[in-house]
Amino acid sequence: MLKRIVLSIFIVLSFLTLSSLHSDTIIVDIDGTGNYISIQQGIDNSVNGDTVLVFPGTYYENINYNGKNITVASLYITIQVDTFIHQTVIDGNQNGSVVTFENGEDSTAVLYGFTVQNGSGTYYLHNYHGGGLLCKNVHPTISNCNIENNVAEQGGGISCVSSHIHLIGTTIKNNYAEYNGGGILFWNDSSASFDVDERCNIFLNYGSNSCDLRSANCNIINIIVDTFTVAEPDNYFAYPLSYFTFDILNYKVESVNQDLYVSPDGNNNNSGMTPAEPLKTISYALTKVASDSTHPNTIHLSNGIYSPDLTGEILPLNCRSYVSIIGENEENTILDGNSLSCIIACIFGDNYFSIENLTIQNGSASEGGGIRFSTNSSPTIRNVTIKDNSVTGSGGAILCSGNSNPIFENVTIINNYAESLGGGIKISNSSPILKNVIIGGNSVDPVWGSSAGINSSINSNPILINVAIINNTSGEDGSVFGSGDNNCHILTNITIADNDIIDNVIYCMSYNNLNLNNCILYNTEANNEISFYTYGDSNEVTISYTDIKDGEDGIQTNGVGTVNWLEGNIDSIPKFVGGDPFSYELSTNSPCIDAGTPDTTGLHLPATDLAGNQRIYNGRIDIGAYEYQGYGIDEPDTSFIHNLYLFNNSPNPFKESTTMSFISADYERIKEYTLSIYNTKGQLVRRYEGSKDDFWVRTEIVWNGTDEQGKQVAPGTYLYKLEYNEHAVVRKMVLLR
Repeated sequence: MLKRIVLSIFIVLSFLTLSSLHSDTIIVDIDGTGNYISIQQGIDNSVNGDTVLVFPGTYYENINYNGKNITVASLYITIQVDTFIHQTVIDGNQNGSVVTFENGEDSTAVLYGFTVQNGSGTYYLHNYHGGGLLCKNVHPTISNCNIENNVAEQGGGISCVSSHIHLIGTTIKNNYAEYNGGGILFWNDSSASFDVDERCNIFLNYGSNSCDLRSANCNIINIIVDTFTVAEPDNYFAYPLSYFTFDILNYKVESVNQDLYVSPDGNNNNSGMTPAEPLKTISYALTKVASDSTHPNTIHLSNGIYSPDLTGEILPLNCRSYVSIIGENEENTILDGNSLSCIIACIFGDNYFSIENLTIQNGSASEGGGIRFSTNSSPTIRNVTIKDNSVTGSGGAILCSGNSNPIFENVTIINNYAESLGGGIKISNSSPILKNVIIGGNSVDPVWGSSAGINSSINSNPILINVAIINNTSGEDGSVFGSGDNNCHILTNITIADNDIIDNVIYCMSYNNLNLNNCILYNTEANNEISFYTYGDSNEVTISYTDIKDGEDGIQTNGVGTVNWLEGNIDSIPKFVGGDPFSYELSTNSPCIDAGTPDTTGLHLPATDLAGNQRIYNGRIDIGAYEYQGYGIDEPDTSFIHNLYLFNNSPNPFKESTTMSFISADYERIKEYTLSIYNTKGQLVRRYEGSKDDFWVRTEIVWNGTDEQGKQVAPGTYLYKLEYNEHAVVRKMVLLR
């Protein structure tokens, strides 16, 4: 009965509109009492001018107008009750764009009164476009719809490609784009008109670049809305801002120009302005904070895991210029991607900020699994571990592209994977600076992957200082450090060792300029430490004060390049300290000690080596990433001091804690001993004393890297000294970041 009453009302109304005099009304009802049970069936059986009237229900389908200029409407078109919008749902079921206009539809192609949700986009122009709506070369009208909770790579809510869209009373919210335009993407001469009387709403959408609106190759678009995310949008919300004008009556989030605080135990309803009232998600803090060149701000992260499953984090984080993200400490402030997406995105001129004291892990993307830098984005990354990320393309941990020149200081890049190039880092048209960086344990596809550590594809000029590239695994014909065309690399005090590679460690294609100074290249399984591509052209390598396996014979030019073999080069086993875990510091008898360039002017060396020790010791720099500090233990000391034996601490090096243990030869209890920890200046850091008979046969002491006051000490080399009955044994340990 209700359907007949509503239909009667609708028919009467249609007679009042001249454009509807010769049209038919097709009824769609999920319960089977209409003409059809799916909206697409209704569309397929309509002609221009018809109306497909859809009764309430959730329709799990992806509809396409197929060039028909028709009205597809819920009962809201008959009686303007919002309930009809909420109850008449087109759910894309993560199976493509929910609604598609792509066959020349004009403004009489109308979508009226629906909730459009759960779309995932359609593959077009190398990406998935339009989670909710995809418009290609069309001019549709969208009236009184809710477009929400859709995802795509481009245009989470709506993607307009060479199209004009007319929007009336429509809300676009909570949509997500991995790249551009969380709310709407306008691409290639697209435009929109917004109804002034029935205003739209656009808010709380999210994208790794441009959360709500993105325009590319379009004229200025006038945004007329009742509610937007913030009162005064900037490039974070609409990019580029100069391509839009705004008429906003209300906003969802009140921006604040001050530091904000975030904790996994926080709440996004808190103010976020004090540690006592933290927000819960970093993404919401980025939405809330307002900064500029006169007043930069920081988002402070408490220790804990921030991830989509544990805290509801939206990734990748869309970074903002002048907004730093700083964790409480590197080991315990963790951004976890749950293997769902890239974790941090710095895109389109994100500059003047830093990311510090974090672990970034378990990201997954097509490129740049951990961090993606693109288009003139050059922040500073400091005291960060980037691990266990993976990509189906290039840049397992990091992608630097589009003239992005970030600075990496005290960064560890370990155990990342790329199917193609750059298990650790992929660089293209960019010039990052790496200081005190470990690139280890990364890998690429064993069949066709290459450059397990670093890949510079084209027009890049990276600078590496105090970097260890170790234990990376490449494919059968791969490399550890690959350089494509027109690159210039400056490598100073680099250790490249023990990488699992059969063929070439450093591999250059064409027009590359490679400069090595004070470096160690010693990979026992590799055929060549440096090789030029057989069909390449004009490569040049300049080497000085470098320990390279097989000397000049370790370089294969294939007749397509030049080797400038300068003074100070050696071909000797480096004699690392070793141990478990293996240390690439220099042992007492290493030929690399005091063998570096006598004049370090212009090398821009940091104050410390990769272990945090003084970079130049004994008046002359060493070869490699680590500086020998005037002491060392080459072989385990197996002597007892008056029936007492001190084991090597484990693990060593270590990050969080290490265990020092000792035993007595006669397995008697031990008492009245002293175990002291000193820094390399001889200053006491921590002391443990045994003065009573409560220590057993094997005594173990765990040191967590703190001093007598419980404060965390700086990374670096420390000595621990066991004293007993006027005898002493000294050993060395290394605290990493």
